[in-house]
Amino acid sequence: QLIRLAAATDRGQRATPEQRMEANRLIAELESIPETEREAGELEGEWKLIYATEAVYRSSPFFAAFRNLAQGMTTTVRPSNSASNTLADAIFAITDGLPFKDVGLARQSINAESLVSQIQLSITVFDALFPRSSSLMTTTAAVLPGGSATVPLRTQLRVEKTQVLQSSIAMIVPALKLDELAFPTSSVFEGFRAGSADVTMETSYLSHDLRIAGMMLGTLLCGCVAGRKKLPSSSLPAAAAGCDAT
Repeated sequence: QLIRLAAATDRGQRATPEQRMEANRLIAELESIPETEREAGELEGEWKLIYATEAVYRSSPFFAAFRNLAQGMTTTVRPSNSASNTLADAIFAITDGLPFKDVGLARQSINAESLVSQIQLSITVFDALFPRSSSLMTTTAAVLPGGSATVPLRTQLRVEKTQVLQSSIAMIVPALKLDELAFPTSSVFEGFRAGSADVTMETSYLSHDLRIAGMMLGTLLCGCVAGRKKLPSSSLPAAAAGCDAT
């Protein structure tokens, strides 16, 4: 039921309040199943996002780290669609409202050492005059020691870098070498606020084919439901080498 509802609402992005309530009910039902009665599952592997409580692109751990960085900061200029007057919510409201953008497949690749989040983004203004611009926004986080080994699983992450891979602009102008550029998230964020690059991912339900998880900052920030997705290793960009799942 949850998977059908997610598909019918574009991963929750077009859900009505009633549909969101139903999704929350179905998620709570899964989370309430005793661990002894659940199908065993492994966190490591390829995962495809099928439902999110926030904008799909914010399933990336980069945005949880950004909330850490901006914690306590407010703004007097609050967009009408902003959830609050915090700086993070105001910036997210602006990016949510950008026209002509499309968020495609969102996936995470998880192994014992790292989590790689990859989200397909494209921008279309007028195809007849301007070619579609697309890229794979990729954030790499290291898995830190600690956390919990039983559900709810708590995985400690340090967001290390963010890259724009497979950019259509780079394909047109290879000399730009955009795939070789990386924003050093950890060093930049830590330079402004110690600990801001460290985030916690909580997995509240885990089976072989389904995972319910969210990034934490005191409370759940972005709740996501993901289905296990088997992808050929050749489909992952070079930057994800050694990180076989997301």
